[in-house]
Amino acid sequence: MSVATRFVLAAITVVGLVVLRKRKLQKLQARIIYHRDKDLGHHFGMDVGGTLGKLVYLEKDAVELGEVHEYLIENDKYGKSAQRDANMMLQVPGGHIHFLRFETTKLEQVVEFVLHRCFHRDIRTMPCTGGGAFKFSKLFEDHLGINLQKCDELSCLIQGLSFVMRHVPDECYTFKNVSMNHQGMGQATKTIIHTPASELYPFLLVNIGSGVSILKVSSETEYTRVSGTSLGGGTYLGLCKLLSKYKSFDEAMDASIVGDSNTVDMTVGDIYGGGYSQFKLSADTLASSFGKMGTKYEPKVGVRDEDVARSLLIMITTNIGQVAYLSALRSNTQRIYFCGNFLRQNEIASRQLAYAIDYWSKSKMEAQFFHHEGFFGALGALLAHNPELI
Repeated sequence: MSVATRFVLAAITVVGLVVLRKRKLQKLQARIIYHRDKDLGHHFGMDVGGTLGKLVYLEKDAVELGEVHEYLIENDKYGKSAQRDANMMLQVPGGHIHFLRFETTKLEQVVEFVLHRCFHRDIRTMPCTGGGAFKFSKLFEDHLGINLQKCDELSCLIQGLSFVMRHVPDECYTFKNVSMNHQGMGQATKTIIHTPASELYPFLLVNIGSGVSILKVSSETEYTRVSGTSLGGGTYLGLCKLLSKYKSFDEAMDASIVGDSNTVDMTVGDIYGGGYSQFKLSADTLASSFGKMGTKYEPKVGVRDEDVARSLLIMITTNIGQVAYLSALRSNTQRIYFCGNFLRQNEIASRQLAYAIDYWSKSKMEAQFFHHEGFFGALGALLAHNPELI
């Protein structure tokens, strides 16, 4: 038998084995999808936004998910697509709630990861909120045989927030005595806020995701959208990718901590040579974001990507704070809650918002924040299918 003949036979054998394996996997997937005898989707709640996806997992004392549970709990990262925020775990009656996140652009990789490990075999339906509940429903149905049960985004947001305010004593906090410092984090005192349920409403809720929605919440079931802005977390990440080397939110956040926005921003001092006493504006007050880049002024130090990340962060945050303050005036509310994944591990923005609200309102209003910011929508979706937790 010639070498060429042997090669052809070997190739045919390999192709045949690949085809057989593919058919075997397809049959296995068909059995998994169409012959499930239970549905454990109520253990999960998902929120897929324009920038980030969030998943919460309810671990009950009587564990039903077997190896899926073991894998989720024993790991903090799942492939290159998702990770768990272990420090956010909540203890609830009968179990624990775990918090996972992933970039929305990597959702297909997440689906492939779940499919490869057959983690979907006991899940028929899963509650989901956010735009992704509509945009990606076919992806979940076709690849995993999972029906995404669509939950109202704002209703889930309020339910999730109300839940943590009732059950987590140290959930809410603010920053007092904030001293802004363009060269670093400055000084501030982080203070836990305890608000009795009887005094909770009304309040203004500023949800900072890809964009910003501002709600006046009068009760757990009564709320209206009063304002918003298209400049949000998606704007920040998009401009960072466009103007710097950073390609992920976490990279940009880390860089902003060491950045110096004065390299690119124009201050009152740059314009007046000092402060503007008539309006009590100090020399280091921000006058124009990226203003120095639009003049003939040549900065003494070259512009770094870290400086760009810091300036963008302050620019977006200042805009959000201004809109939130004016919305609070219009809605006659004194307490302003800020939430959303834009504030995750983003103490610079939180301090900036606390300072701005206190300054503009002459200390009559207060900006408050949450340790579980960004996960309220996913948590609300989970609660929709587990009312006993409420």
